[in-house]
Amino acid sequence: MKKNLQSVAASLSAVAAQLPTQNVQPAAAPRPTAVDAPASAEPVVQFSFGLRKSQRRELQRLAADADMTMRAFILGALKERGLTVTEDDLLDLRRKG
Repeated sequence: MKKNLQSVAASLSAVAAQLPTQNVQPAAAPRPTAVDAPASAEPVVQFSFGLRKSQRRELQRLAADADMTMRAFILGALKERGLTVTEDDLLDLRRKG
């Protein structure tokens, strides 16, 4: 027996908003522990993700307003959320010509 779900109209966001997992207050970020090896000893790997064009422009503007590279701006935001980030990680890696 096949069910016809086209006639069902439901707002899942209203249901999800009532679930306890949707309303949990963020816990205080744990304090990062000391890193055994300096960050420079660890290899750097590429990581990328997609953004809408308007988000990319806004990120570039926000970073420029903060006088930071986009990389440093993103790492700073992640550091506020608990990611271990050293001052060396925030250095501008672009070559000065």
